[in-house]
Amino acid sequence: MANRFHFEKQILDCVVGGVSALDVPRLNLKSIEECRQFVSAYGYDLDDESHREQLWASHRRAVALIKDQLLEEGENIPEELYDPSRLTDLCQLLMYASRREPGARELRRWACAVLRVMHVYVHLSNDLFSVFSDDIQAQVLKPLQEVISDDPVAGSVLLGKSVDFEGIKLHKFEVKPFKTTASSVIKLLARPEKVALTLLDKLGMRFVTRTVYDSFRVIHFLVEKHIVSYPHIIPDQSNNTLFPLNVFMDVMRELDADPGSAALEPAAVERILLERLGKARGEAEYLEKFNEFSGTGYRFIKFINRKLVNVAVGEGEPRQMFRFFYPYEIQVMDYNTYINNLSGPMAHDEYKARQRKRARERVLGSFAPEAKGARA
Repeated sequence: MANRFHFEKQILDCVVGGVSALDVPRLNLKSIEECRQFVSAYGYDLDDESHREQLWASHRRAVALIKDQLLEEGENIPEELYDPSRLTDLCQLLMYASRREPGARELRRWACAVLRVMHVYVHLSNDLFSVFSDDIQAQVLKPLQEVISDDPVAGSVLLGKSVDFEGIKLHKFEVKPFKTTASSVIKLLARPEKVALTLLDKLGMRFVTRTVYDSFRVIHFLVEKHIVSYPHIIPDQSNNTLFPLNVFMDVMRELDADPGSAALEPAAVERILLERLGKARGEAEYLEKFNEFSGTGYRFIKFINRKLVNVAVGEGEPRQMFRFFYPYEIQVMDYNTYINNLSGPMAHDEYKARQRKRARERVLGSFAPEAKGARA
Protein backbone atom coordinates (compact mmCIF):
# COMPACT_ATOMS: atom_id res chain seq x y z
CA MET A 1 0.00 0.00 0.00
CA ALA A 2 1.36 3.40 -0.98
CA ASN A 3 2.34 5.74 1.81
CA ARG A 4 -0.30 8.48 1.75
CA PHE A 5 2.15 10.93 3.27
CA HIS A 6 4.84 10.44 0.61
CA PHE A 7 5.00 13.30 -1.89
CA GLU A 8 7.48 13.77 -4.72
CA LYS A 9 8.92 17.20 -4.03
CA GLN A 10 9.94 17.85 -7.64
CA ILE A 11 6.32 17.32 -8.78
CA LEU A 12 5.03 19.93 -6.34
CA ASP A 13 7.98 22.20 -7.16
CA CYS A 14 6.93 22.20 -10.83
CA VAL A 15 3.18 22.45 -10.33
CA VAL A 16 2.90 24.95 -7.48
CA GLY A 17 6.47 25.99 -6.73
CA GLY A 18 7.30 27.83 -9.95
CA VAL A 19 10.16 25.52 -10.96
CA SER A 20 10.52 24.71 -14.66
CA ALA A 21 10.46 21.03 -15.61
CA LEU A 22 13.77 21.71 -17.36
CA ASP A 23 15.38 22.28 -13.98
CA VAL A 24 14.43 19.07 -12.18
CA PRO A 25 17.45 16.79 -11.64
CA ARG A 26 15.75 13.53 -12.64
CA LEU A 27 12.47 11.85 -13.49
CA ASN A 28 10.81 9.32 -11.20
CA LEU A 29 9.37 6.70 -13.55
CA LYS A 30 9.58 3.08 -12.44
CA SER A 31 8.56 1.01 -15.47
CA ILE A 32 8.17 1.10 -19.24
CA GLU A 33 4.39 1.10 -18.80
CA GLU A 34 4.59 4.13 -16.54
CA CYS A 35 6.82 5.80 -19.13
CA ARG A 36 4.18 5.19 -21.81
CA GLN A 37 1.53 6.77 -19.57
CA PHE A 38 3.84 9.72 -18.95
CA VAL A 39 4.31 10.20 -22.72
CA SER A 40 0.57 9.89 -23.29
CA ALA A 41 -0.16 12.66 -20.78
CA TYR A 42 2.57 14.68 -22.49
CA GLY A 43 0.52 14.47 -25.69
CA TYR A 44 1.90 11.59 -27.75
CA ASP A 45 0.58 8.10 -28.43
CA LEU A 46 3.52 5.72 -28.80
CA ASP A 47 1.27 3.26 -30.66
CA ASP A 48 0.85 5.87 -33.40
CA GLU A 49 3.70 5.68 -35.91
CA SER A 50 3.47 9.38 -36.83
CA HIS A 51 3.74 10.33 -33.14
CA ARG A 52 6.79 8.12 -32.70
CA GLU A 53 8.42 9.67 -35.78
CA GLN A 54 7.84 13.16 -34.40
CA LEU A 55 9.46 12.27 -31.10
CA TRP A 56 12.44 10.60 -32.78
CA ALA A 57 12.85 13.72 -34.94
CA SER A 58 12.96 15.84 -31.76
CA HIS A 59 15.53 13.42 -30.35
CA ARG A 60 17.75 13.78 -33.45
CA ARG A 61 17.54 17.55 -33.37
CA ALA A 62 18.25 17.68 -29.64
CA VAL A 63 21.34 15.50 -29.98
CA ALA A 64 22.58 17.59 -32.92
CA LEU A 65 22.11 20.89 -31.06
CA ILE A 66 23.89 19.63 -27.94
CA LYS A 67 26.82 18.35 -30.01
CA ASP A 68 27.07 21.42 -32.24
CA GLN A 69 26.46 24.24 -29.78
CA LEU A 70 26.78 23.14 -26.16
CA LEU A 71 29.59 20.61 -25.86
CA GLU A 72 33.24 21.45 -25.51
CA GLU A 73 36.20 19.51 -26.83
CA GLY A 74 36.44 16.08 -25.25
CA GLU A 75 32.78 15.94 -24.16
CA ASN A 76 30.53 13.28 -25.67
CA ILE A 77 26.96 12.11 -25.23
CA PRO A 78 26.95 8.40 -24.31
CA GLU A 79 26.26 6.32 -27.41
CA GLU A 80 23.38 4.41 -25.79
CA LEU A 81 21.51 7.71 -25.49
CA TYR A 82 22.06 9.21 -28.95
CA ASP A 83 22.15 6.14 -31.24
CA PRO A 84 18.57 4.99 -32.03
CA SER A 85 19.83 1.48 -32.75
CA ARG A 86 21.15 1.30 -29.19
CA LEU A 87 18.28 3.16 -27.55
CA THR A 88 15.55 1.35 -29.58
CA ASP A 89 12.68 2.82 -27.52
CA LEU A 90 12.39 6.42 -26.30
CA CYS A 91 10.84 5.10 -23.11
CA GLN A 92 14.32 3.80 -22.34
CA LEU A 93 15.56 7.39 -22.38
CA LEU A 94 12.96 8.22 -19.71
CA MET A 95 14.08 5.21 -17.69
CA TYR A 96 17.72 6.31 -17.88
CA ALA A 97 16.60 9.76 -16.66
CA SER A 98 14.89 8.10 -13.67
CA ARG A 99 17.71 5.83 -12.51
CA ARG A 100 18.88 6.18 -8.92
CA GLU A 101 21.21 3.24 -8.39
CA PRO A 102 24.91 3.79 -7.67
CA GLY A 103 26.93 4.20 -10.83
CA ALA A 104 23.97 5.48 -12.89
CA ARG A 105 24.40 9.13 -11.99
CA GLU A 106 26.35 10.21 -15.06
CA LEU A 107 24.09 8.37 -17.51
CA ARG A 108 21.03 9.86 -15.80
CA ARG A 109 22.39 13.37 -16.17
CA TRP A 110 23.09 12.91 -19.87
CA ALA A 111 19.59 11.46 -20.41
CA CYS A 112 18.08 14.48 -18.64
CA ALA A 113 20.18 16.82 -20.81
CA VAL A 114 18.83 15.24 -24.02
CA LEU A 115 15.25 15.32 -22.70
CA ARG A 116 15.52 19.00 -21.77
CA VAL A 117 16.42 19.96 -25.31
CA MET A 118 13.85 17.57 -26.80
CA HIS A 119 11.17 19.21 -24.65
CA VAL A 120 11.92 22.65 -26.07
CA TYR A 121 11.94 21.32 -29.65
CA VAL A 122 8.56 19.64 -29.11
CA HIS A 123 6.98 22.88 -27.98
CA LEU A 124 8.49 24.93 -30.79
CA SER A 125 7.46 22.41 -33.45
CA ASN A 126 3.85 22.69 -32.26
CA ASP A 127 3.78 26.48 -32.20
CA LEU A 128 1.33 28.33 -34.48
CA PHE A 129 4.24 29.86 -36.38
CA SER A 130 5.49 26.44 -37.45
CA VAL A 131 2.13 25.75 -39.15
CA PHE A 132 1.04 29.18 -40.38
CA SER A 133 4.34 31.04 -40.88
CA ASP A 134 3.54 32.18 -44.44
CA ASP A 135 0.15 33.61 -43.48
CA ILE A 136 1.54 35.29 -40.36
CA GLN A 137 4.42 36.92 -42.21
CA ALA A 138 2.24 38.12 -45.09
CA GLN A 139 -0.44 39.66 -42.88
CA VAL A 140 2.01 41.34 -40.50
CA LEU A 141 4.31 42.72 -43.18
CA LYS A 142 1.85 43.74 -45.91
CA PRO A 143 0.58 46.97 -44.23
CA LEU A 144 4.18 48.06 -43.67
CA GLN A 145 5.33 47.24 -47.17
CA GLU A 146 2.52 49.43 -48.54
CA VAL A 147 3.88 52.56 -46.82
CA ILE A 148 7.63 51.99 -47.25
CA SER A 149 9.41 52.84 -50.47
CA ASP A 150 12.91 53.55 -51.75
CA ASP A 151 13.74 57.19 -52.37
CA PRO A 152 16.32 57.02 -55.21
CA VAL A 153 16.86 60.80 -55.21
CA ALA A 154 17.80 60.97 -51.54
CA GLY A 155 19.34 57.52 -51.52
CA SER A 156 17.26 56.50 -48.52
CA VAL A 157 14.14 54.64 -47.52
CA LEU A 158 10.94 56.60 -47.08
CA LEU A 159 8.16 55.83 -44.64
CA GLY A 160 4.95 57.50 -45.82
CA LYS A 161 4.59 60.17 -48.49
CA SER A 162 7.18 62.83 -49.18
CA VAL A 163 4.85 65.79 -48.64
CA ASP A 164 4.30 68.27 -45.83
CA PHE A 165 6.79 66.60 -43.47
CA GLU A 166 4.63 63.46 -43.46
CA GLY A 167 7.24 61.26 -45.07
CA ILE A 168 10.03 60.12 -42.76
CA LYS A 169 13.41 59.43 -44.32
CA LEU A 170 15.02 56.33 -42.86
CA HIS A 171 18.58 55.11 -42.97
CA LYS A 172 17.31 51.58 -43.04
CA PHE A 173 14.25 49.38 -42.68
CA GLU A 174 14.89 45.69 -42.21
CA VAL A 175 12.83 42.67 -41.46
CA LYS A 176 14.85 40.78 -38.88
CA PRO A 177 15.88 37.33 -40.08
CA PHE A 178 13.30 34.88 -38.88
CA LYS A 179 14.60 33.34 -35.71
CA THR A 180 15.82 29.85 -36.53
CA THR A 181 14.53 26.96 -34.48
CA ALA A 182 18.01 26.36 -33.05
CA SER A 183 18.25 30.03 -32.04
CA SER A 184 14.83 29.80 -30.38
CA VAL A 185 15.87 26.65 -28.51
CA ILE A 186 18.99 28.35 -27.15
CA LYS A 187 16.97 31.36 -26.04
CA LEU A 188 14.40 29.22 -24.23
CA LEU A 189 17.09 27.13 -22.57
CA ALA A 190 18.91 30.26 -21.43
CA ARG A 191 15.86 31.92 -19.89
CA PRO A 192 14.06 29.82 -17.23
CA GLU A 193 11.08 32.17 -17.24
CA LYS A 194 10.52 31.67 -20.97
CA VAL A 195 8.43 29.01 -22.70
CA ALA A 196 7.59 28.66 -26.40
CA LEU A 197 4.25 30.39 -25.84
CA THR A 198 6.05 33.51 -24.59
CA LEU A 199 8.65 33.63 -27.36
CA LEU A 200 7.51 36.93 -28.83
CA ASP A 201 10.21 37.87 -31.34
CA LYS A 202 10.16 35.13 -33.95
CA LEU A 203 9.03 37.81 -36.38
CA GLY A 204 10.37 41.33 -36.10
CA MET A 205 11.42 44.47 -37.91
CA ARG A 206 13.79 47.35 -37.27
CA PHE A 207 13.51 51.02 -38.26
CA VAL A 208 16.79 52.94 -38.28
CA THR A 209 16.06 56.65 -38.41
CA ARG A 210 18.21 59.70 -39.00
CA THR A 211 17.49 61.25 -35.61
CA VAL A 212 16.00 60.39 -32.23
CA TYR A 213 13.19 62.81 -33.09
CA ASP A 214 12.39 60.74 -36.18
CA SER A 215 12.33 57.56 -34.09
CA PHE A 216 9.36 58.89 -32.16
CA ARG A 217 7.80 60.11 -35.42
CA VAL A 218 7.98 56.57 -36.79
CA ILE A 219 6.05 55.21 -33.80
CA HIS A 220 3.44 57.94 -34.04
CA PHE A 221 3.08 57.37 -37.79
CA LEU A 222 2.53 53.63 -37.40
CA VAL A 223 -0.29 54.16 -34.92
CA GLU A 224 -1.83 57.22 -36.61
CA LYS A 225 -1.99 55.42 -39.98
CA HIS A 226 -3.53 52.36 -38.28
CA ILE A 227 -0.68 50.06 -39.21
CA VAL A 228 -0.12 49.26 -35.53
CA SER A 229 -3.13 48.91 -33.25
CA TYR A 230 -1.89 50.13 -29.90
CA PRO A 231 -4.57 48.25 -27.86
CA HIS A 232 -2.74 45.09 -28.98
CA ILE A 233 0.61 46.17 -27.51
CA ILE A 234 1.87 43.87 -24.72
CA PRO A 235 2.63 46.52 -22.05
CA ASP A 236 5.25 44.69 -20.00
CA GLN A 237 7.35 44.01 -23.12
CA SER A 238 7.90 47.66 -24.06
CA ASN A 239 11.42 48.99 -23.69
CA ASN A 240 12.78 52.50 -24.17
CA THR A 241 16.44 53.13 -23.47
CA LEU A 242 16.82 55.45 -26.46
CA PHE A 243 15.50 58.76 -25.09
CA PRO A 244 13.38 59.55 -22.00
CA LEU A 245 9.72 59.92 -22.91
CA ASN A 246 9.00 62.65 -20.33
CA VAL A 247 11.79 64.88 -21.68
CA PHE A 248 10.69 64.27 -25.27
CA MET A 249 7.06 65.19 -24.49
CA ASP A 250 8.09 68.35 -22.61
CA VAL A 251 10.02 69.57 -25.65
CA MET A 252 7.21 68.64 -28.06
CA ARG A 253 4.64 70.55 -26.00
CA GLU A 254 6.81 73.65 -26.05
CA LEU A 255 7.42 73.42 -29.79
CA ASP A 256 3.74 72.76 -30.46
CA ALA A 257 2.84 75.97 -28.63
CA ASP A 258 5.40 78.03 -30.57
CA PRO A 259 4.16 79.08 -34.05
CA GLY A 260 7.74 79.77 -35.13
CA SER A 261 8.75 76.14 -34.72
CA ALA A 262 6.67 74.88 -37.67
CA ALA A 263 9.54 75.30 -40.13
CA LEU A 264 12.19 73.55 -37.99
CA GLU A 265 14.05 70.75 -39.72
CA PRO A 266 14.38 67.41 -37.90
CA ALA A 267 18.10 68.10 -37.29
CA ALA A 268 17.24 71.35 -35.49
CA VAL A 269 14.65 69.56 -33.36
CA GLU A 270 17.29 66.96 -32.54
CA ARG A 271 19.64 69.61 -31.21
CA ILE A 272 16.91 70.98 -28.97
CA LEU A 273 16.16 67.51 -27.62
CA LEU A 274 19.81 66.76 -26.84
CA GLU A 275 20.32 70.13 -25.17
CA ARG A 276 17.26 69.58 -22.99
CA LEU A 277 18.40 66.08 -22.07
CA GLY A 278 21.74 67.48 -20.93
CA LYS A 279 19.92 69.79 -18.53
CA ALA A 280 17.41 67.23 -17.26
CA ARG A 281 19.42 64.06 -16.73
CA GLY A 282 18.27 63.71 -13.13
CA GLU A 283 14.63 63.81 -14.25
CA ALA A 284 14.95 61.53 -17.28
CA GLU A 285 12.50 58.61 -17.23
CA TYR A 286 13.57 55.63 -19.32
CA LEU A 287 11.71 52.32 -19.49
CA GLU A 288 14.19 49.48 -19.27
CA LYS A 289 13.20 45.82 -19.30
CA PHE A 290 16.19 43.98 -17.89
CA ASN A 291 17.90 41.49 -20.18
CA GLU A 292 20.98 39.91 -18.65
CA PHE A 293 22.36 38.94 -22.06
CA SER A 294 22.29 42.42 -23.60
CA GLY A 295 25.21 44.77 -23.12
CA THR A 296 24.51 47.55 -20.64
CA GLY A 297 24.97 50.12 -23.40
CA TYR A 298 22.41 48.64 -25.79
CA ARG A 299 19.89 51.39 -26.58
CA PHE A 300 16.65 51.20 -28.52
CA ILE A 301 12.90 51.49 -28.45
CA LYS A 302 11.21 48.12 -28.62
CA PHE A 303 7.62 46.99 -28.34
CA ILE A 304 5.64 43.85 -29.05
CA ASN A 305 2.40 44.16 -30.97
CA ARG A 306 -0.12 41.42 -31.74
CA LYS A 307 -1.72 40.91 -35.13
CA LEU A 308 -5.10 39.22 -35.50
CA VAL A 309 -4.29 36.71 -38.24
CA ASN A 310 -6.95 35.09 -40.42
CA VAL A 311 -6.21 31.69 -41.96
CA ALA A 312 -8.48 29.54 -44.13
CA VAL A 313 -8.43 25.94 -42.90
CA GLY A 314 -10.17 22.70 -43.75
CA GLU A 315 -11.35 21.35 -47.07
CA GLY A 316 -14.29 22.21 -49.30
CA GLU A 317 -15.94 25.57 -49.85
CA PRO A 318 -16.51 27.77 -48.05
CA ARG A 319 -13.44 27.02 -45.95
CA GLN A 320 -13.52 27.83 -42.26
CA MET A 321 -11.60 30.85 -40.99
CA PHE A 322 -9.25 30.28 -38.08
CA ARG A 323 -8.43 33.53 -36.25
CA PHE A 324 -5.66 34.00 -33.71
CA PHE A 325 -3.39 36.71 -32.36
CA TYR A 326 0.31 36.42 -33.12
CA PRO A 327 3.04 38.66 -31.65
CA TYR A 328 5.76 40.47 -33.55
CA GLU A 329 8.52 42.83 -32.47
CA ILE A 330 9.28 46.35 -33.66
CA GLN A 331 12.58 48.04 -32.85
CA VAL A 332 13.27 51.71 -33.53
CA MET A 333 16.54 53.59 -33.09
CA ASP A 334 18.50 56.43 -34.66
CA TYR A 335 21.51 55.72 -36.88
CA ASN A 336 24.21 56.72 -34.37
CA THR A 337 22.70 54.42 -31.78
CA TYR A 338 22.42 51.63 -34.35
CA ILE A 339 26.14 51.87 -35.13
CA ASN A 340 27.06 51.87 -31.43
CA ASN A 341 24.88 48.82 -30.84
CA LEU A 342 26.83 46.86 -33.45
CA SER A 343 30.12 47.08 -31.58
CA GLY A 344 31.67 45.92 -28.32
CA PRO A 345 29.67 43.99 -25.70
CA MET A 346 26.39 45.05 -27.35
CA ALA A 347 27.24 43.20 -30.58
CA HIS A 348 24.89 40.44 -31.66
CA ASP A 349 27.60 37.74 -31.63
CA GLU A 350 28.51 38.62 -28.03
CA TYR A 351 24.83 38.48 -27.08
CA LYS A 352 24.48 35.01 -28.62
CA ALA A 353 27.64 33.76 -26.91
CA ARG A 354 26.27 34.78 -23.51
CA GLN A 355 23.02 32.98 -24.27
CA ARG A 356 24.81 29.78 -25.31
CA LYS A 357 26.90 29.81 -22.15
CA ARG A 358 23.79 30.01 -19.97
CA ALA A 359 21.98 27.36 -22.03
CA ARG A 360 24.97 25.04 -21.61
CA GLU A 361 24.95 25.50 -17.84
CA ARG A 362 21.24 24.77 -17.65
CA VAL A 363 21.20 21.72 -19.93
CA LEU A 364 24.38 20.03 -18.80
CA GLY A 365 24.32 21.01 -15.15
CA SER A 366 27.41 19.75 -13.37
CA PHE A 367 28.86 18.43 -16.66
CA ALA A 368 29.63 22.05 -17.48
CA PRO A 369 32.84 23.02 -15.60
CA GLU A 370 31.50 26.53 -14.92
CA ALA A 371 28.34 25.07 -13.35
CA LYS A 372 29.87 22.43 -11.07
CA GLY A 373 27.77 21.93 -7.98
CA ALA A 374 24.75 23.60 -9.58
CA ARG A 375 22.62 20.46 -9.56
CA ALA A 376 22.86 17.19 -7.71
